[in-house]
Amino acid sequence: MQIRNLMTTEVATIEKSASLKDAARILIERSISGLPVVDEQGDLVGIVTEGDVLHQESLRHPATTLKSFFQANEDRALTVEQAMTKKVKTIRDEADHTEAARLMETIGVKRLPVTNSDGRLVGILSRSDILKIFARSDSEISEEIRSEVIERILWLEPASLTVDVEEGMVTLEGTVPTKSDSRILEEMARRIDGVVNVSAERLRYELDDTKRVDRPITGDAPKANW
Repeated sequence: MQIRNLMTTEVATIEKSASLKDAARILIERSISGLPVVDEQGDLVGIVTEGDVLHQESLRHPATTLKSFFQANEDRALTVEQAMTKKVKTIRDEADHTEAARLMETIGVKRLPVTNSDGRLVGILSRSDILKIFARSDSEISEEIRSEVIERILWLEPASLTVDVEEGMVTLEGTVPTKSDSRILEEMARRIDGVVNVSAERLRYELDDTKRVDRPITGDAPKANW
């Protein structure tokens, strides 16, 4: 599923010149863990997380020496720009959710800012947004297999096949014209969002179009007529 259909479009942002206290307030009010940071033109320049705020708070420990006192105050950030992560991984709104999941897993983040073809921030995608795919109802899965795979891709009559879905487990039953059709139906059903597994043991076909027929050649081969 494309990210534009999963992402949150009403994105809370904060300017890089804002204070960390302002960032913390927005994070708490919105019940979010990350906040995209924009410049005066509204372009994405970073992201500030609750971890960034907590890290700054941890630097407020009592100084045991004069040197540690000055070091702690030098390290502490006062603005969002000073605390934010500047190198932010983004993802295009037309990308697939599987690509987003791989990217989140690879770089170890819980959210990704989403941009359009112009590079503008248009949304934010979280892990919970991706998890919603796997919570699709059995009826939604069944309807998509019937309408998108059986009817639109294979050009078959949906009523001629039985599609049972229980807790994401799909069982296909009926007869299709060719063995290739049965393979396509099974493989495409596996790719439907929310499908856990597919059983095609009860799926039959009228013609095995995958077998190669080698006919013996008798007589002289015909000459090319140029």
